[in-house]
Amino acid sequence: MRTIKWSQDMSLGVAGMDAVHKEFLDNLTELLTAPDDQFVPAFMQLVETVEKGFRTEEELMEAIDFPGLHEHCEQHARVLGALHHVVPQVMSGDIALGREAAELLPQWFLYHLSTMDTALAFALDTDGADIDPAAMRQPGDRNRQDYGR
Repeated sequence: MRTIKWSQDMSLGVAGMDAVHKEFLDNLTELLTAPDDQFVPAFMQLVETVEKGFRTEEELMEAIDFPGLHEHCEQHARVLGALHHVVPQVMSGDIALGREAAELLPQWFLYHLSTMDTALAFALDTDGADIDPAAMRQPGDRNRQDYGR
């Protein structure tokens, strides 16, 4: 089992993205080291964290008309789809399948961070430096806010 801990070397210089990534890695470490009797709630917490983090990144991309939006969202959809596919089995007690899925995430994350998220951070630095992820709409809000542009 490979775990990854957040380090400043992973920082993209976008506080909102860095916070999302740190939360993801913290939850992933908790999941990967969870005893079997705590695995199901830890797995569900990770799925919720991933959903929230992806939503934040996708709203940032939309706010700046990021040219790589489609490809980036496609990667998110594949990961989230795989996690959602495993949820029923994990909820039914197939901890081994959940652990197998979770163990694929560290490698995926490092690749995604160094490619897709680095490109997004660069675009935010050049095109969207005035966007505050904390001020963005909350899930369920129907009206877009002015993103400071």
